[in-house]
Amino acid sequence: MLDFQLIFDDINLEELARYLSSFNDIDSVRERLYAELMMRVNYSTPVQWNQAVRLCESLTIVGWGSHDGVEACVSQYFNGYPNTYFITPGGEQRYLDAVWMRRAGGIVIDRDRSSLFPPADGKINPIVSENIKLNTQRNWLPKCPIRVVRTLDNCYPGSRPVLDSIDKELNPRLIKEMRPWLYGNQINRILLNCAMSFYDGPHCKTNYVIADDKSKLRKSDYYTALLNMYSLEEIEREGLYLRPRYDIGPFRRDTGLIHIRIVFEKSFSQLNVIEQKQVMSQYFLTAVNRVALRQKKIGYDFESMIDDFERVLKWWIQNQ
Repeated sequence: MLDFQLIFDDINLEELARYLSSFNDIDSVRERLYAELMMRVNYSTPVQWNQAVRLCESLTIVGWGSHDGVEACVSQYFNGYPNTYFITPGGEQRYLDAVWMRRAGGIVIDRDRSSLFPPADGKINPIVSENIKLNTQRNWLPKCPIRVVRTLDNCYPGSRPVLDSIDKELNPRLIKEMRPWLYGNQINRILLNCAMSFYDGPHCKTNYVIADDKSKLRKSDYYTALLNMYSLEEIEREGLYLRPRYDIGPFRRDTGLIHIRIVFEKSFSQLNVIEQKQVMSQYFLTAVNRVALRQKKIGYDFESMIDDFERVLKWWIQNQ
């Protein structure tokens, strides 16, 4: 008989694995865990979410069998509020994607900003506030370790075909062709965030100027350095912002995530589509190679991963 109170307690993954492996009939254990998870995927409280997280961790340990595996993730919504959701290795969301808001005594689900996947008429109910930390899954499912994303969809028209191709062709090909089971489980995902220059009108414009890597500027120095390059009139008229080409965030061992921001200037969008894919691919490889150099001691097979990534990028460049 499974002791769910033990599973829901804050034990480490090694203890959880030892407990689950003590049962002879793993198939029965899996089915019981999955049934409990299905009772909590439309969670209403932080406690229910945290229980779902432990169940996902347990199923990842014993294997999901014939069931579709999901990860229970915590991130930040654009307004800084916590965001909890389930995601498949292929990047599809499932069940309840909840944004939480602060209330007296804790946090509660914001119904207006939360969604069900697939869309359904199910009710999303905020319950009494609870002041409990939202946990995130500590053992992630093997998945494509690289995903190209964008915080903002804005870009110059010349880059629209390339960005659309990332969503429709590159990311799906990465999911299909990368071999995460070979690389190791130290890295969950490297997120390559493309920050594009754009101009929508006189009140909404961003044109990046790329800072020299050798300058070693602090963020507080960007504007002063920009003033030494352009007049104040030019900066305001063109919406100029000085930024480094690569902004590589820290490696989060608890989530296995690395966020990388890659900045593109206006002139990039004036290249033809093939040239843009070539330049973008080189930036992607440079960023991932820098991560590999920084994290070379963690035991991850960056060499095989980068070889696979480069092979998919070559396919993407040639695919018209």
